[in-house]
Amino acid sequence: MKISLMALVAAFCLVVGLPLVATAGPTSGTDTDGDGVQAPFDNCKLSANASQKDLDHDGCGDACDCDFNNDTVCNPVDYGLFTLSYLKGTGDPGFDPRADFDCNGVVNPIDYGLFTAGYLTVLVPSAQCP
Repeated sequence: MKISLMALVAAFCLVVGLPLVATAGPTSGTDTDGDGVQAPFDNCKLSANASQKDLDHDGCGDACDCDFNNDTVCNPVDYGLFTLSYLKGTGDPGFDPRADFDCNGVVNPIDYGLFTAGYLTVLVPSAQCP
């Protein structure tokens, strides 16, 4: 099994970084979304996501990542991919867990609202994910 250096570094950062984030004091930044993760370490700075889940490993957390094809823009292609999972749940054919922004097992109107909040935005993980 071949593992890229970037994947290895990302895994190291998660293993070492998340415990540090949990103990970071107020001098490390502010928690802009109230999820307990300070903004400099948060992969969704405006959407609460304490778990920091990032299924596609692009640096933007699932709670704010509507760019399903990873072309850095949440656009009509991503909207089409989102609608394929709309009103489907875990285990249903066509269910895509990336479309379940609130991680409740069903792609519903709440997820639609979260998707549209990021629609037509450019996502640059190294700069800031919304």
